[in-house]
Amino acid sequence: MVQPKALFESGLKIVGVLTIIWGLVHITPVVFQFMSIYNQPDMMTNQNLSSYRFSLIFQVVYPVILLIIGIYLLKDGKAVVELAFNNLSTKDEDKIGSLFYLFMKMAGLVLIIYSLPKAFQIISNFIFTSSVNSVNTFEQTQFIVQNLVMVVIHFIFGIYLLRSGKIFYKIGFSKNNEDE
Repeated sequence: MVQPKALFESGLKIVGVLTIIWGLVHITPVVFQFMSIYNQPDMMTNQNLSSYRFSLIFQVVYPVILLIIGIYLLKDGKAVVELAFNNLSTKDEDKIGSLFYLFMKMAGLVLIIYSLPKAFQIISNFIFTSSVNSVNTFEQTQFIVQNLVMVVIHFIFGIYLLRSGKIFYKIGFSKNNEDE
């Protein structure tokens, strides 16, 4: 039987491929936003336009970070493997719930990666709303408030699942825990 750590490393490569594709998909809207601002500079005052252009940098950063993460996971991912399996003993690798642990750790990584674009959009919107004066920023502020809690929850659960996820294991395998 293939060990969970080896399965996890293979799964990381799949997540890496999907992350690269997701990064490429997220680059397209950013390119169009940059083109619209540079083609229509009279939409805002110079100060607001500068603030908006600066905030767009954060929207460019996250697709690049997704591409870097995807390439890292596809090529190596050793730090993620060590983070996920640093407290797993060899006796734990043979338990029936080891595949559940494996997929739970992968789900945690996916939750973290999934929340990155929203986190950078929140940062971008926050920079813009905190620096402009004459533009109505109600929609950006509403976006920040609505999405901040979601991003924090994704990060917290993602890190928790990647590190251990013991509460969910206990719920899912309560019969196995009683037999031991």
